[in-house]
Amino acid sequence: MLRYVFLTLSLLISTTALSASFEITVVTLENETRQQDGQSFAGITVQPQRPVIRAVELALYESATLFDTLGIDATIQQLSLQPESSIEQQLQSVPHSSLLILDLPPTIMEQAAEIADQLQMIAFNVRNSDDYLRESLCLPHVFHAIPSDRMYFDALGQFLIHRGWRKVLLVQGPSERDIQRASSLVASLKKFGITIVDQRTFTLSHHPDDRDKNKPEFLTGGVSYDVVAVIDSKKDYGRYLQYSTRSARPVVGDVGLTPVSWHFALERYGAPQLNERYRQFLDNEPLGAQVAMTDAEFAAWSAVKLITNSINTRGRQANLDLLSVLTDPLSQVDLYKGTRGSIRHWNHQLRQPVLLATPDTVIAVAPMPKFLHPKHYVDTLGIDEPESDCQLSR
Repeated sequence: MLRYVFLTLSLLISTTALSASFEITVVTLENETRQQDGQSFAGITVQPQRPVIRAVELALYESATLFDTLGIDATIQQLSLQPESSIEQQLQSVPHSSLLILDLPPTIMEQAAEIADQLQMIAFNVRNSDDYLRESLCLPHVFHAIPSDRMYFDALGQFLIHRGWRKVLLVQGPSERDIQRASSLVASLKKFGITIVDQRTFTLSHHPDDRDKNKPEFLTGGVSYDVVAVIDSKKDYGRYLQYSTRSARPVVGDVGLTPVSWHFALERYGAPQLNERYRQFLDNEPLGAQVAMTDAEFAAWSAVKLITNSINTRGRQANLDLLSVLTDPLSQVDLYKGTRGSIRHWNHQLRQPVLLATPDTVIAVAPMPKFLHPKHYVDTLGIDEPESDCQLSR
């Protein structure tokens, strides 16, 4: 915990008496094998993941002057959940006023979110994009800073329409996660009038009888299409599809052109400066030139910055009412993507643009031009209020 002491000490130098505290608890799973996250079955790292604590530290570092001016004492602590013990008892050990940043795998996250809501503790999901967490779970004290699957795939669908690629061959994995995400992708493509010419499932089997499902040239043959969309959560198979399709066509989805919420190569809106601060603000832990926040890290940073930016307009308060801040329609945050982020009142999702990117560069920022919405143009991404099963009050 010594690494966080500087954050508290820098805020205690104010000559103004402290009048409020802002406590953040990053909730993780004890002994989670982070080194395996983002690796294929062959052990090749294709999507590195890191704990989100560095991004939270950055958000507080950027807000230190504000805290000093308003007399706010900001602190960070970590809680590593032990799955064999009572999650409720572990969360009860955290100060009730603390903001919970839930950096947890899906099943544990759902349990922790339900318990946090019962305890009336404010929690942010920063890691899980599953639509059902927004629609079925629908908890008044739980917010979602990472985009939903529908937001990601709506961005992809808009880009395909923008480019005139209206015929899609969908290739998906056999896992339950892939099936759920493929369903979300289908809903997004149909929403924008895109034709799915066929939907096929790959296999990792090398048996000769399975060649129609394990060899890209066979799996993508026998049909005409403008683009191949791949749903492969573990990236075990999809990375082999590029340059191997029967017809020479672009590959999008989980490989090739991918929807993401943050990227090291975003060159507009002040993004290079944010990336530079992320890499360099901890003098003893500098990062490489092409390292940027992962989507989960960017979500954690966004959650904290949404609160710190919003309390700036509220002046000095004895207590920070986090629920009031987050449900205030005027609360916004600069996300360095061309528009400010804010909370959708019906399902507590952070609205934000989505990037369409390759590993090396950002190709576009969605919403794409000419996609209009009657209230907020970013709400063309994701499940809109009239169609949402979750209807939380303002």
